[in-house]
Amino acid sequence: MATVYLVRHGQAARDVLNYDSLSALGRLQIQHLANYYRPYWQPALRHSGTLVRQRQSESAFGEQVGDQEAATADARWNEFDFLDIVRQHRPDWQDPAQMQQDLSREDHPGRAFLSVFRGALERWIDAGTDAPYTESWADFTARTAAVLSTLDDDNTHWVFTSGGVISALVCQALKLDAAAAMRINLGLHNASVTTLVSQRGQWRLQGMNQTQHFVDQPDWLTFH
Repeated sequence: MATVYLVRHGQAARDVLNYDSLSALGRLQIQHLANYYRPYWQPALRHSGTLVRQRQSESAFGEQVGDQEAATADARWNEFDFLDIVRQHRPDWQDPAQMQQDLSREDHPGRAFLSVFRGALERWIDAGTDAPYTESWADFTARTAAVLSTLDDDNTHWVFTSGGVISALVCQALKLDAAAAMRINLGLHNASVTTLVSQRGQWRLQGMNQTQHFVDQPDWLTFH
């Protein structure tokens, strides 16, 4: 029976156009996670996507937990292209300067972007496979299911990935719809742990969005 721990990367940079790198807090979050699990650590295989924030999270975890084994990077663990999805929804934001200018006028730029992002996700999900996205929702869920199926049943696996991937896999395990996946995605904390186990050829959810390692650092709970 395989156990797979899906870790959402640590907090990323706040600049939406240069998002793919851990912030200083993001690195601390991952190190804190590793310190929590270090007393119970057993040999496991580590995986990540190829995005910088995912690989940085895996590397910081492995170093802190004291596991010197090399990890495997696979682009199928990568997040969907959220900027493409937003720009399809807001074509005027094809110009990065225009997006930054629009958001700078808002009292709360982060909230303003999130509002647009929610609408963009809904449009992406409903668009089907014929819309001009770099990747459709159906293709995204297919590749996440495919890469999960490559993890063998004889090992424990730690996967450092992103919220969209985790939420898609949770909904596949629970047979929930795409709308549920998006709601789950927006509620996943950075450096949280979601656990899947394989039983009789089926993936079952054992725990989701676990953050008990931050009980002593509640201010470190973040979402981006």
